[in-house]
This record gives sequence, C-alpha cells and structure tokens, in this order.
Amino acid sequence: MTGAALYLGAITCVLVGETWLRFSLHKAQRSCTVSSLTPQSTPVSRNHLSAQGLTATALLCLLSGLWATPDSAAPLFIALLPFGLRISLSRLTRAHIKRSAAVHSLQTLRHPKLKRARIALYFSEPRLATPYQVTMWLKPLLSLKEPFVILLKERKHLQHFPKSDLYEVLIITDLPEKTAFLPTSVEVLFYVNNSMTNLPVVAANPNVTHVQLLHGDSDKPPSYNPMSAIYDRLFVAGEMAIDRYARHGVIIPREKFTIVGRPQLPRTKNAASTSKACKTVVYMTTWTGMFDDSNFCSLAQAQKIVEQTLTSAEPLEVIFKPHPLSLKAPDWPDLKDQLLKSTNVMSKGSTFRIATTEEDVFDLYERADLLISDVSSTLIDFLATGKPYIVTNPNAYSETDLTSFPSVAGGYLTSRDASNLPDLMATSFTTDPRAQNRKALRDYALGDHDSPAGAAFQNACRQLLDDRGEKSPDNSRKHTRPCEPEFNL
Repeated sequence: MTGAALYLGAITCVLVGETWLRFSLHKAQRSCTVSSLTPQSTPVSRNHLSAQGLTATALLCLLSGLWATPDSAAPLFIALLPFGLRISLSRLTRAHIKRSAAVHSLQTLRHPKLKRARIALYFSEPRLATPYQVTMWLKPLLSLKEPFVILLKERKHLQHFPKSDLYEVLIITDLPEKTAFLPTSVEVLFYVNNSMTNLPVVAANPNVTHVQLLHGDSDKPPSYNPMSAIYDRLFVAGEMAIDRYARHGVIIPREKFTIVGRPQLPRTKNAASTSKACKTVVYMTTWTGMFDDSNFCSLAQAQKIVEQTLTSAEPLEVIFKPHPLSLKAPDWPDLKDQLLKSTNVMSKGSTFRIATTEEDVFDLYERADLLISDVSSTLIDFLATGKPYIVTNPNAYSETDLTSFPSVAGGYLTSRDASNLPDLMATSFTTDPRAQNRKALRDYALGDHDSPAGAAFQNACRQLLDDRGEKSPDNSRKHTRPCEPEFNL
C-alpha cells in the first residue's frame, strides 16, 4: 500500500472520528438543559469545538505531508497522535460539561421566580415513556393557584410538561444524590410513587413536609407499601386506603392520613346510558409488576377477552388500553398484531381499536358503559361513575380468596379462561345486581365523591400550608368515617 493511500485513509479516519466527537460533545451540551429560567452557560462553544477540530486536522495534514513517503506508513501513525490528543481533550470537556450542569442547577434553584414556590413535586421513573404519574396531578395542583416546582430525575420526561406561569420544571440528574436541592421557599414536597430514589430526597430535606400522593389507589401491594411510613403525610382517596394498610399489617398512625378523594375524577351524574345504539366496552390491563404477589395482569388472556367481547350478539365499541409499561414488553408487538386480527371474528356493527398512550383514562371512564379490568386502581377510580365493571381473573382466584380485595365486590369476576365473560356482560347490561355494592364501595373508597371535584384536595393542601410548623395536624375530627361495607358474594 502506498504512502498516499495510507495518508488518505488516515485523513478519512480522523474526519469520521472528528464528526463523532463533535456530535457527542454537542449532545452532552444539549443534555445540560435544566430549566428555561436562566441561560445555560456553555462550557465549550460550537466555535470552540470547530476550532479544536480544524486545529487537529491542520496539524495532521502538516505532519503527514512533511513525513509522507511513497512506501511509508508514517502518516497513519502520525494521524493517530493528534486524534488521540483530541479524544483526551473531549473527555475532559465532557467532564466539565457535567460539572457545569450541576452548578447551573444550583444557580437555577436561586432564581427569583422560584422564591415564590411553597410546593414542589419530586419524580423519578426511568422505565416510563411518559410521566403520566405526575401529569395526572397537574390539574389538581394548578387549581391551588400556588406557584410550584416539579423536580425530575430523568431528563427525557421534560418534554411532556407544557409551559405555565404557575410552575417550573427542573432537571436534577446532575446533582449529587444527597444534595438538599429544594428552593429555600419550599415547605411541602409531594411524591407520586414509591421510587427508591425518594429515600435520599426525604433524608436530605428534613425541614419540609413530605407528602405521598401515589398515582392511584388499588388493592394491590403498592398501595400498602411499608415504605409509606417514611412520609410525614399520606393523601389517600378514602377510608378503604387507610384500612388497607392496617389489614396488611402496615402500622401507620391515623393522624398521618388525609382523605382527599381522587380529584382527577369528573363528577358523573348518570350511570351507563341505556339509549346508545352501540354501547362502549373499555378493557384496561394493569402492569405485571416486579413480584408475583402484585401480578394481576391479564395481558396473556387479552386476545381471548377481546374476541369474547367482539362476538357479542349486540354491536359494541370495544377499546383496549394496556398499561404503559406493557408497551415495552418484548412480546407486545406480536400481541398487538393478534389483537388487531380479532376484528376478523367480530359481530356486525362492532368496532375495535387500541387506545393511544396519549388518551386520558379519565375520558375513557366517561365514554365506557362497561369496564373490563384487572385488579388495579382502575376499578376504584371507575366506582365514581356508578357504571358496572367486570374483573379479570388470570390467577384463578375464587371470590372468597379475594375478600382482601374489596374493590372486586362491586364487579363481576371472570373465570380464569374468561369463558363466562359473555354471561357477565349480559348481566351487567341488564339486571346488574351489584349496583348497590358499588354505591357502598364508592362511599368507602372515594371520600370526596359528594363534594365538588378537587375540593377536598385543595382544602387539604391549604390546611397543610397553613399548619406548617405543627407537628401532626389532626384532621380526623373533620371527617365522618364510613364503615367498611359487608357484602354477600
């Protein structure tokens, strides 16, 4: 191989490497965005990067041109020298960018706009494609008319928050784990899940009131997680949630609980419509969870359940909405294809579609005449509508086995293979003998259903802010406690 060929090859390698380095550094700079409140100081400008690249290339050309001979491999080795130096400089630059981002985050926390915020919300969940656990609480928080701050551990979630004059979203990825990163004005810090990253946040901020909201109330283990004891207050939907902790041996003082209902739920005046020519059945599955005791997911039976609904004698609009984390499962694409093929067996006049990730579950509750769901927070939320629901049963529980899952008592339990689904649908649409069960469960599970939507949550938040400084405000005397209803299953 001639020296000229080696020379051209070396030049090509360096230019390709230079392009990759510049892309990598530009990406690192873009990832430094922590907020729109203050301009991001650019540790290495675009012009600086270009100058570095041009300098390296010029040095390469000079040395290679001087040393090149027809049969010499020297240009190849000479080319590697400035390129190696370039890689070393790039690593130093990336480290500087990361340090700069942490400094910028701390500077942003001192911005005058944040000094008005008395409320903050911390969120971390890298597995989710969208931060729905937070966005479901945006409207209730905005209704307070109080400035607040949302603190995100994962930068990818930033794009899902619209701009608002009442809140600011900050990225805290680059801050050390035990940093007390809250703006000094914050008095109350909300959480919406039991992420393990919550623990150091609670420990690093002892002077604020830590409040767990969760992202739904259900009879599954996450709704009585012993980790809940670390928070100063627990905002729960109703007495059912409080009793659930005690039923499962998780002892938390009663004064830590505040009943706020589910402020996201619309107030439905009428139950299922009987005048619609084509009724709507919404089928929602839960996540498989990380442990067997929290796996109530019927995704493995989804195709059969969908086919059972689509072959109903009367025409139905069937909408399937899987849990967001199910969309990341390796077998989801195949299952999706199978579900779409179910339309080949549907009766005349029926329709089927898979809901998009952007569709609001609360809008689907309003649309549904009948819900089919796994044991999950969906059942308890749906109680607010007064409409019937069917509970899937992939683990083949008997109704006696499910006495520790009160939400099941308001619905109709399928067999493991869902072969009795058509009969349960017919019962739900006609006699619906469990309508009174659902009414009693609604009173027990949703403590705010008789008040305007969000009123209980607003009052609880304002009371919390007003009572800052009191060790444990006692709200139990302000609430008349309904007893757990008894049902003959």
